Amino acid sequence: MVEIYRDLLIIICICLFGWGIIRIERIYQYPFFMGSMFISFLMPQVFALINNPGLVTQDALERVLLMSCLCAAACWIGYTMKPNTKLLKKLNIIIDQRKLFIAGIALMFQGYLFGFLLAITTIQRSDSGTWTGPATIYVFLAQVINIAFGIFLLQTLKRPKVINIILTIIAGWPVVQPIFVGRRQSTMTFIIIIGLSFWLVLRYVPPRAAIITAVVLLVFIIPVVGELRSHFWDLVFNSKWQEVLSASQRAFETQQKGDILELRNAALIADATEKTGRYGYGSGWWDSIVFQYVPGQIVGYDLKKSLQFNLITKDTLNNLYGYIIPTGSTKTGIGDSFSEFGYLGCFYFALIAYFFKNLWISAVYQKSIFSSLLYMGLVSPAMVGLTHGIGRFWQEAIFQVFFVSLTVYYSRAKYKYSAINSELGDNT
Repeated sequence: MVEIYRDLLIIICICLFGWGIIRIERIYQYPFFMGSMFISFLMPQVFALINNPGLVTQDALERVLLMSCLCAAACWIGYTMKPNTKLLKKLNIIIDQRKLFIAGIALMFQGYLFGFLLAITTIQRSDSGTWTGPATIYVFLAQVINIAFGIFLLQTLKRPKVINIILTIIAGWPVVQPIFVGRRQSTMTFIIIIGLSFWLVLRYVPPRAAIITAVVLLVFIIPVVGELRSHFWDLVFNSKWQEVLSASQRAFETQQKGDILELRNAALIADATEKTGRYGYGSGWWDSIVFQYVPGQIVGYDLKKSLQFNLITKDTLNNLYGYIIPTGSTKTGIGDSFSEFGYLGCFYFALIAYFFKNLWISAVYQKSIFSSLLYMGLVSPAMVGLTHGIGRFWQEAIFQVFFVSLTVYYSRAKYKYSAINSELGDNT
């Protein structure tokens, strides 16, 4: 059955990818970019895990491959559902462009303020190596700069005035900086904001050949950037292409040896959940939200811990298999969703797909600014939902929904005619 599930997953991924390539404008839609992540992130690990299962039994391997097939298929199934007209109506909020401009400046100021506080703060780390203390709050609140960058880039593409161009550059600089230290999600976020903005305003899409090449390269770039971090860009900017190729080959070969695989984490987490019967039924995602939004340094770490369930922990895997999840690796959306609802956890990929379908229609056809900003903000979390876990998606989605909603609430036009006058004023 392992070979059957593997081949089925390959077919599903090719269908998701082909769906976007056939009509190139679909590359910005949920089934395609999730299919690209399944191909570039998950498929290499599938082959590596099959060749080197380690502690993963045959049953556990079949389970994680079947779950991967279901999650990939759910990305398409959820997207085929008819949009919700009531939701589309709520998303279509009339915006006062002048207020939106002010809101963008406020977000940019917040981003720079907390970025500065982060720069002068000594980073504290927990026993597991993750950040703790005030730095976590600063880096969290500084992320609004991405929303500001999206606002000003859209404004620049619609009306390329000097002030819009300047503010786009100022807001974009903090977004670009993490790219040079090898932050893969930051790189993807920057590309998404640029690409979607050009599509939404100018209907520009890159050539098919470029997209196909990019997805193929991601198979090799994802592991090498994770290994080299900022040194990867040092090699690129110094045109040391031979070293880049050699490093990419080494990183890919290391991955294929299967010593450290996120998919192995997922397989063992799913197996532990099946053996113990400790399905989270959403409690694991609640734990993720508490971890992100309840500041232990303020309310106390004992209170924070008491708000979490922690049904399947690192100790559980250690006790059952003598296995500890390697530092820096994740449990993936495959393991995360199975540990909550078993095979039914795949429907959360369908639910996310359905929400993206409504956002797409609202942003592209109704030209909703609210949906456009939210779409740009949620694509990266959706991808991270596969690589890191659905709990991580909820963490970042709540942030995006809150701050984009707050921005739009301030920027909404009180009357329709005021929005029209505002638009006319911007064009004069």
